[in-house]
Amino acid sequence: MKNWLLITTFFGLWLSTQLPSDIQDYFAYALILTFGVLHGANDIVLLKKQHENLKTTKAIIPYILVISTVTLLFLFSRTLVLAIFILISGYHFGEQHYKEKLAYSHWFHNLFFIFYGLSILFMIFYTNLEEVQQIIYDVSGHLVQREYIELGFLVNLIGLSGSLVFLTLNKVLRVQWAKEIFMFLVLYIVFKVASLLWAFSIYFILWHSIPSIKDQMEVLYGSSKPRYFINYLRSSWIYWFVSVVGLLVLYLLLKNQIEYFITVVLYVLAVITFPHVIVMSKLEKNKGI
Repeated sequence: MKNWLLITTFFGLWLSTQLPSDIQDYFAYALILTFGVLHGANDIVLLKKQHENLKTTKAIIPYILVISTVTLLFLFSRTLVLAIFILISGYHFGEQHYKEKLAYSHWFHNLFFIFYGLSILFMIFYTNLEEVQQIIYDVSGHLVQREYIELGFLVNLIGLSGSLVFLTLNKVLRVQWAKEIFMFLVLYIVFKVASLLWAFSIYFILWHSIPSIKDQMEVLYGSSKPRYFINYLRSSWIYWFVSVVGLLVLYLLLKNQIEYFITVVLYVLAVITFPHVIVMSKLEKNKGI
């Protein structure tokens, strides 16, 4: 267990007991728009690193294909895009958190990644039920009953527990159960106490985005030491800037149409997330996982 992760998570928990919900949300927006967007802003540079002769124009092609696919799916069914977005995000969270704890590659570890990530997401949904129900309704037009969210949380917890036991007994996964269970309980308390957005940002930034940035720095520069962060910023700031400005423009244009704004934000996040997950998964495979 990394001490900095535990300390910063508890600090986030402490802040949630000291600050009103609206202030928590402002902090969450600030973190998501900085580290959160930044961690996915270097995909093209990473692609070019993996394929040394790859030109920028060719690197952009996967993004164009993803944008086209997501657009078609979005026009067909917002509910489908939301479901796929949650599933892929769950896999991505699990991959980021556990990839370095695998002794070797095993077909079952991909399912384990999904169970872990979906357990985290459904735990956030479960502890902030009414807000999540409203967001899903705004996006899809469907009201998800409490029982379905509770069932989703339970099913993924069972799947997580079973796959954790299976991979540990087969010596695929190297973890200390006590620490894993302890940190899972800490996250549950954080999600229960903090506002929905602050709870999500604590996990998304501390547990996912910052570790992802460090991994990307290792690939690009051979080290994740702080001095290389400047190089990382130099290579990614333009993509980060365009993404943030785009989101801010959307907010200004649609702030009085909150339902439509949330829907558009989901579309933008899906367009950003899908190719990012593909890039990072290929990156891990190339590292021998």
